[in-house]
Amino acid sequence: MKMKLRLSVVLLLVINLAFTSANDKNKTFVATTEWQEIDEGQGIPAGLHVRINLKTGKKEAKLLDSEEEGGNNNNNGALLNVEQNVYEAISKESLTKHKAKVSKKLSDALQNLPKGSLSIEYSPEKLEQVKRDFKTYGELKSFKDLQKGFHSDGELITKLIDEYKNISKEDQERPITSNTKINTQLRILEDLDYLVHQIDNALWFIDKGGLDKILLPLVVNETNINLRMKAIRVLGALTLNNPKAQIKVFEKNIGGYLAQILISSVHSEELSSALYAFGSLLRKFPLALQRILSTSGTQALVAVLAKECELKVKAKSITLISDIIVEKRLVLSKYADSDNPLAAAQYAELNLQEWLQSSGFCETVDGLVSSQLYELLEQPDLTEYFVIGLENTAEICESIWSKNAQLRHTLLTIKNRYMQSKDEFRGEVAQQIETLVQILYSHNSRDEL
Repeated sequence: MKMKLRLSVVLLLVINLAFTSANDKNKTFVATTEWQEIDEGQGIPAGLHVRINLKTGKKEAKLLDSEEEGGNNNNNGALLNVEQNVYEAISKESLTKHKAKVSKKLSDALQNLPKGSLSIEYSPEKLEQVKRDFKTYGELKSFKDLQKGFHSDGELITKLIDEYKNISKEDQERPITSNTKINTQLRILEDLDYLVHQIDNALWFIDKGGLDKILLPLVVNETNINLRMKAIRVLGALTLNNPKAQIKVFEKNIGGYLAQILISSVHSEELSSALYAFGSLLRKFPLALQRILSTSGTQALVAVLAKECELKVKAKSITLISDIIVEKRLVLSKYADSDNPLAAAQYAELNLQEWLQSSGFCETVDGLVSSQLYELLEQPDLTEYFVIGLENTAEICESIWSKNAQLRHTLLTIKNRYMQSKDEFRGEVAQQIETLVQILYSHNSRDEL
């Protein structure tokens, strides 16, 4: 009985608390134009301005002002988020305090600086250095005018070609001296020599008529050796490692003209330029190798070896012959894996060994090296070129060179002299000579080596 009574009392208390809590929660908040505190759990109607009082930590609400009701505020009448208001209030307060603190520190720091500490003094020499290293504002502004004169490589090449063509027209209208004309042409060719080393520039030069209008006439018909040599140098730069340009030049039969220059010229500098252009045209171009070397090309290279010219020019000739032999050997050794079977077939038809023998290559080199003992002793760099050339062509000329006692004596003398030198490079060349001698005279040279 007592247990039932206690249970009834408890239930009554719970029910009473529930009704009380419900009444508190359902109590309507009556808003005014003044801020009023919102009770915990108390609901508020929509459309009020709500904030948190930073002093009490309580939520407060009031009716919107007339401007806010009219929608003239930044949020178009919408209520601001409570947390956003709090964040903005705190941020503004913190920012104000931070600015004041920084301003005070800066002011104190400036007051404590010694007098004259902000001034920078330079010596006259330092001032001149600054003027040289840096530009004034007026000078920087003038760069905009300079930019108007900038041109691409293609535009420069076109301009140079047009200038070269106009020289003859200007000569007819207003006669100029021969030296002035030649100097202008040389200057244009010098600029072109620099520009056409780049593959795209070289092709642009050809497309704009430079090969036909400038280089070909100079190489074929020009009597002034300086102009002719410069044109040949440009031709070499034009075709160097540039397959498309090589084809264009080959189609003009310029290789044949270069061969004739190598045969007929007696000027070392012109021969050197022609060998440069000749090699640029022929290297890695089997069709040109086949067509040019089978006619006058091989004869031209051998002719240089027999000329009265500088030894370094002859070293270029034997090096070009050696490079072509090695090039063919490498291509044929990889014939099975070749990506270009046509090129491999063209190299196979390149019968350079027979052409060299019929042109007297072996005898010419034999006499050349045998007679140049003292000059080779003094020029180890040229000696290296000749030794490499002889080694790469030994298979062609071994039957002749191995029988020449004078050639053998020359090689052994140079080798022994170089081995006695403290110069490291001479020692390396001596080792190369020893290898060559072993190839040529292995049957009876062991005791002398």
